[in-house]
Amino acid sequence: VVNASDPPTEIIAKARVPKSGTTTLEIEAELGDVKASSSRTYQAFGEGATLVPLIVIIFLAFTTGMVELSLTCGIFVGSCMIVGEINMGFKNLLETYFLTALTDVGHGYVYLFTLFLAGLVAMIQKSGGFLGLTRALSVFAKTPRTGQLAAFLSGLLLFFDDYANCLVVGATMMPIVDSLGVSREKLAFIVDATAAPIASIAPISSWVGFEVGLIQDELDKIAALGEDLGDIGDSGMGVFLQSISFRYYPIFMLFLQLLLIVFARDFGSMLVAERKTQVYGRKDGGDGRSLLISKLASGNEPKPDTPPRVWNFFVPVVLLVFFIFYLLVKSGQVDGEDQDFLDIIQSSDSYVALLWGTMAAAIVTGLFYAPQYCFDMEIVPPPVSDWIARFTGREIGENIPRPIISLREEVDSFMFGMTKIFPALVVLTLAWGCGHVMQDLGTDRFFAAWILQGISAEMLPTLSFIISALIALSTGTSWGTMAILFPLITVPTFIKSNGDSDIFYGTIAGILAGSVAGDHASPISDTTVLSSLAAQCDLFSHVGTQAPYVAFACFWSIILGTLPVGQGTYSTAVAILLGLVACVAGVLVLGVPIISPTGRFGLLQELQMMLNADSPLHKLKKHTIRSYVVGGPVDPDDPQDLDDLDGKPPPPMGGVAGLMSSLVKSPDEQVSTAFPTKGDEVPETVTTPPAAEEEAIKAQTV
Repeated sequence: VVNASDPPTEIIAKARVPKSGTTTLEIEAELGDVKASSSRTYQAFGEGATLVPLIVIIFLAFTTGMVELSLTCGIFVGSCMIVGEINMGFKNLLETYFLTALTDVGHGYVYLFTLFLAGLVAMIQKSGGFLGLTRALSVFAKTPRTGQLAAFLSGLLLFFDDYANCLVVGATMMPIVDSLGVSREKLAFIVDATAAPIASIAPISSWVGFEVGLIQDELDKIAALGEDLGDIGDSGMGVFLQSISFRYYPIFMLFLQLLLIVFARDFGSMLVAERKTQVYGRKDGGDGRSLLISKLASGNEPKPDTPPRVWNFFVPVVLLVFFIFYLLVKSGQVDGEDQDFLDIIQSSDSYVALLWGTMAAAIVTGLFYAPQYCFDMEIVPPPVSDWIARFTGREIGENIPRPIISLREEVDSFMFGMTKIFPALVVLTLAWGCGHVMQDLGTDRFFAAWILQGISAEMLPTLSFIISALIALSTGTSWGTMAILFPLITVPTFIKSNGDSDIFYGTIAGILAGSVAGDHASPISDTTVLSSLAAQCDLFSHVGTQAPYVAFACFWSIILGTLPVGQGTYSTAVAILLGLVACVAGVLVLGVPIISPTGRFGLLQELQMMLNADSPLHKLKKHTIRSYVVGGPVDPDDPQDLDDLDGKPPPPMGGVAGLMSSLVKSPDEQVSTAFPTKGDEVPETVTTPPAAEEEAIKAQTV
């Protein structure tokens, strides 16, 4: 009954149904002599049943490897649970969850920004800009170390899109690192472990629109509850930028890669893969190369006579960064207010800046390419007589200069880029629909009750990271994982922590970083598969060799990052510093030089060898020692082994003593002994006989 003198404009009724099954709720309201009633039938089920769609998604993704099918089935199951029948569930699937995801204005901005960025990336590729970048970096690639470093730097420079990163770096660097004796497993690891981490934390990338949109949705929900956001602010872009320093996994993974390359060390199965290529002097990528994958062609490569110029890469990237940051600042400025940079960013319209900035960069890039003509693999001035052909798309003769990319080719490549990103947009749409159906089911309320009643706020950054990693590992989709978890965890985290900014940022970062970590370890992840394809590496060889590094980065992200920072033990800056120190120590302690005088492996591999006398690692270990002694690769089929050298070393000790002996590091092992390529000078770290033989014998008898 409502008060007639002060009638409400809206009536909200809440009720708890005591049993499962179909329940009809009826509401009656009286206003004077006027009566109104409304009734609706609902499906009621236990709290645990709200997890059924999530379980369906994880199970199907793990068993079928098809992310799109898994998400669709999960949404369908949830829709049927909500309406109580299959026919209406199917209708609800299309009209409510798919159409809602497609018609949302914020989602529309993300769609268009992603499409325009993909088109710009394709234009850069068609102009020869990507090839120019890799050619410029390959000039410095003369050894296995510098070859890997060139691939790593290429991945960092392609920060704006993980798909382009995988395809470009993998395909263009593969012949270079093959010739330097780098295994395909190592190349696939560098490609995969650079693409998503750098794209996920870069303020300008194909990820940022989606991530900012998810954050903004949750901030709007918190504000709608009447909560004061305080220092956190109401800007999705502002929270995104603040969360970067709390994303320990991508930061540690990028730094770990650099250390492994600089120190020329590896551990786990990657060490075996690298030794097989360098010890035996293989130039075909080693055992991990895929014999079933032909050259991965995108269909958008530049013409063979297009000169690869690095400026055709850097100029569009600089334009993209400039336009987006200019529009962020312009849209965030408030007349008459004294604002610092963070205030401006928090007040900015990130959707507008990303969309308009990307489109502006694409248009200006097209104008920048227009006057560039080529002839005989050189850039030449444009012939005035051919400008008509330039704008009509007419074929130009072979013996006269032609544009590096015609107007027709610019439009075609732009459209090509948009078509290539379409499968990712399908997953994106399904992920949004999945998040919506879980809210309707009450999965968010289930998580809220779990978080608010049974978990301390200090543990939320760690739990969000672990849960996110496990879901991404099972489903193979980082974007889908984000869309599922943000509605479930973010608002309860704010309430539980009383708006503590560090815990809130840490939980946001835990979801984002955990999804990248799980994506790296998943054999059904799109970037994992794409990295192995681009590097022409066997998929399971790639996953198996990358897994120890993923586990290493995850371990320290929790031990030195999410746990102590969540507890308030120290700041996130200290956590990053300690994590970097842990990475250095881990590489020096766990990592083993590819070529060493003792030929030792890691602890687990040495234990395996001790328990299995027939392990092929015994032979590889002997050949590693011999390779160090002779200062070059050895023939794997050569029956001669270390015992055939003059000054035979004593036989290795057995048992624990032998194991400990094999793990002792000699001073020579602290420096890489990667082999020079033909024509290079022999580096100082490679010792020639007989001195090397004496050092090897000493190392064996320490």
